[in-house]
Amino acid sequence: MTGGRLNRYMLTQTLSGLGLALLTITTVIVLVDFVEQSRAIGTRVDVSTLDLLGLTLLKTPLLLETTLPFIFLFGILTSLFRLNRRSELIVMRASGMSAWRILTAPMLFAVVAGVIGATALNPLAAAGNAEFQRRRDALMNVRQTPGVEEPVWLRETTADGFTVISAMALEENRQEVRRPTFYHFSLSNDGVPSLERRIDGATAQLMDGFWEVSDAIERLPNESALELGMITLPTQINRQALFERARSPQGVSFWDLPGLIATARDAGLATARYELRWHGLLALPLTLLAATLIAAAATLRLHRLGGAAAFALVGGLAGFVMFFFQEVLSSFGATGALPPLTAAWAAPAITALMALTYIASTEDG
Repeated sequence: MTGGRLNRYMLTQTLSGLGLALLTITTVIVLVDFVEQSRAIGTRVDVSTLDLLGLTLLKTPLLLETTLPFIFLFGILTSLFRLNRRSELIVMRASGMSAWRILTAPMLFAVVAGVIGATALNPLAAAGNAEFQRRRDALMNVRQTPGVEEPVWLRETTADGFTVISAMALEENRQEVRRPTFYHFSLSNDGVPSLERRIDGATAQLMDGFWEVSDAIERLPNESALELGMITLPTQINRQALFERARSPQGVSFWDLPGLIATARDAGLATARYELRWHGLLALPLTLLAATLIAAAATLRLHRLGGAAAFALVGGLAGFVMFFFQEVLSSFGATGALPPLTAAWAAPAITALMALTYIASTEDG
């Protein structure tokens, strides 16, 4: 009975601290992103404050997903530090309760919140980000054909200049673009580009080293259009570039990632970035648990012993070190230098083990 009351009380205190951290961090990121949208969009087109605020709110779930470990770190720090200052931890410890018993509710809640964050918040963030891009393009007057995907723009360097490719949509499974236009530019000696020719087509499918363009029509300066039919155009663009152009890892929800990875692997495409994103979401419960343990290790020192505020500050810094370590490993994982499993799980696992070791040593001697 006592254990149940303790867990309910600790859960209440944990939710209180997390609510304060969530409110503070959400307010900060909304204000910062609102200013960023005002600078990036408001200075280019005539847009109302409500439209800018709506764009910011659409991005908020994605920003919250990114900052979720910090919300838990500072939320648990706040709740435990508050209990410490009120000497409630002293009473709990004096009544024979171990640190593990006190931390049961926060640790379990961190794991549950991690599961919810990966399975519910992430799909919401992906959908919100997609809607954000659609509304931003509408405000910026980016023309789109109803019922088709986002327009595609590609650029590649050639021996005498460069080629710009525009298309109305990208069919990623077939590596095909619809209604493409190829603009071939040459560069003069002083670096000034001039349009040499333009080729329009119904579709263009990417093969090994060339585009296969159907219903091609060539237009040269001061000359009549010439129908060419099916032609091939050399290119240095590979299938991987088209795949990554179509799908950003952050834009794919938790539930769609396994199918996307399997399809891309069957097509012979590199999937390291997408596997890294998948394992990062799977490791989210462990990441939040590691943040909780860092906060606990920094605040379980009794307030009467002194230095509690300094320990709490060290705990906050330790959280930033974990985040930095995780970002470094993710960079190695994205380039293929580390397996995605190692890159995603190593930082939270090592941090959690170190925090557990510290708590065990101070609790059990």
